[in-house]
Amino acid sequence: MTSTPAAARRRPGSKDLLVMWLAGLVLAAGLGLAAAFLADGRFWLTFGVYTACFLSPCIALSWLLVGPGRGVSVDPRAEENIESRWIEKAASGAVFDLIPAVGVALASTSLFGLELAGDVALLGVAAFVVVDGGLRYLVLSRRES
Repeated sequence: MTSTPAAARRRPGSKDLLVMWLAGLVLAAGLGLAAAFLADGRFWLTFGVYTACFLSPCIALSWLLVGPGRGVSVDPRAEENIESRWIEKAASGAVFDLIPAVGVALASTSLFGLELAGDVALLGVAAFVVVDGGLRYLVLSRRES
């Protein structure tokens, strides 16, 4: 087990948090402004909605760029962690569950003559893999802990 450096262990102060939040807000507002200029109408509504939607990812990005996230070092032996093995087992099991699930979905749409758009089908496949992998990871972590 590796030890964390003292700089990475310290809690961020109010100044660090303020800088991080302001950087995230400025970045989100910039992206919202770009989206509002590209939209047809309702400038302020588009600006507000896009800024609100971009705010959380931009704050997370600012945590990595200007906040305490930039001082966190990567574990050199991450592949040996039990969590890495759990996620590998869960992902491989989810892929093997995906093959029959897609086959059943394909057969049912073909037999019942259902029209299914490609984007909806791919969204369903992605959602199935995420949920299946997450449940498998949860079961593995509970069983092997």
